[in-house]
Amino acid sequence: MKGIKMKKLSITMLFAAVLIIYAASLTAESSANSGYEAAPADTTYTVKGVSFTMKGIAAVTNGNVGHNDERNNKPHTVTLSAYLIGETEVTQELWQTVMGSNPSFYDNTGNKKWFENILDTSPGMGEVQGKRPVEQVSWFDCIVFCNELTKKVMELGESQCVYYRDAACNAVYTVTDADDGTVPYVKQGATGFRLPTETEWEWAAKGGTENRWAGTNEKDKLTGYAWYYTENYAWYETDTDKKTHEVKRKRPNGYGLYDMSGNVWEWCWDWYDSHTPAGGQDPLGASSGDERILRGGSWCHRAGLCTRAFRESCSPVGDHNYIGLRLACSVNTARNPVGER
Repeated sequence: MKGIKMKKLSITMLFAAVLIIYAASLTAESSANSGYEAAPADTTYTVKGVSFTMKGIAAVTNGNVGHNDERNNKPHTVTLSAYLIGETEVTQELWQTVMGSNPSFYDNTGNKKWFENILDTSPGMGEVQGKRPVEQVSWFDCIVFCNELTKKVMELGESQCVYYRDAACNAVYTVTDADDGTVPYVKQGATGFRLPTETEWEWAAKGGTENRWAGTNEKDKLTGYAWYYTENYAWYETDTDKKTHEVKRKRPNGYGLYDMSGNVWEWCWDWYDSHTPAGGQDPLGASSGDERILRGGSWCHRAGLCTRAFRESCSPVGDHNYIGLRLACSVNTARNPVGER
């Protein structure tokens, strides 16, 4: 009788072990199919009293970006290494602290003429001027800013600068190079600040969803997430008050990122071409071109241009009062883009 009980117990334990192994295999399969790994930790940096946060984005395998509504960004599959991306657009106070000046049109110095319009440059009611996004910065300006910020962050320093003037990556890219229109090289293994690739930007904007805009799939709810030119108003009554606004005043998307739709367009690393971007591992976009990618829309653009899949572009020397930037950092240094692009 005792032997029978032991036999039954052994069978029960064996069955339980099989169930555990099976469940573990299902979990592993589910994890593999999801394409996600653990996200890198969020990191907050401080430069001369000005703090900003980089949010960790997990690596993804065979993730989908693009949208059928976009003629030059149809759905395609990408694989991305883990990276960090700015919680907000770069603010005026951070740019001022790093670069020593504020190039922004919206600098709280009274009314200014913009084409045929007279615009008020003061911040919105209750908003902090320094926490508005920096704008009127060119793509070249942003390259220099990324390096200068890297130098000033204690945890990084000049050795981690991403952008260089030479292929050997001996001479750090500076404002002189930007003024000359020199196209930078990228240093393999550097973990300093850089512009996101177009694909990194869009994946982050999705926020773990298939929403059309960053934070929502419903246009009538977009005002809760974005500063943009609403079609419900005449130009002189637009929801944005014809100006940029302090970051983090609207709701974030699913990854905790603010203003990825609206406020200011954001520069990306990639050259622009008119075709759907290539997929694959950590894509870098076109190999050459005349213009660089912009994403996200702005305070003076309609909802359709503020979707997470809409692609815009501008000459890299363009500096308008609706264009700013958001930072990125590599965490898997083997995946840094390399070479002159």
